[in-house]
Amino acid sequence: MAAACAAIGSGALVLAAPNPPKAVRPLAAAQVARDGWKDCSFNGVAIGCVDQQLPDGIRLVWKDGLKMTYRPLHPPQAGGPAELRDQLGGVWRRQLLAQGNTVLTNVASGARIVVPLRFPCKPPLQGEVGYCHN
Repeated sequence: MAAACAAIGSGALVLAAPNPPKAVRPLAAAQVARDGWKDCSFNGVAIGCVDQQLPDGIRLVWKDGLKMTYRPLHPPQAGGPAELRDQLGGVWRRQLLAQGNTVLTNVASGARIVVPLRFPCKPPLQGEVGYCHN
């Protein structure tokens, strides 16, 4: 040790011995999506759907076979609500919630669609953690 201290004082490079290897736990397997449908809701009734973000709107495909595309009424304004028109002419106000979920509310009828950000996972097995993936 005295020789090492003397070497440091003389400007020589001293390398420390590597730390002994530690036991590494294997990473837990990632959770898997339950199926290809998100747990969406229409007026509080749960129904599977999948959303597709388009350059000019959003498209929803419902598990029961219905499909609808929503496009902006006018260019988005900073801080203003986004209003979309569906293929049948209905006007919807789009809200993006803090956790990433999307809520569409029909301006005329008050109908409400909730689209979650993530797909639900199969129940985790022992040792599984984190969000599911597709």
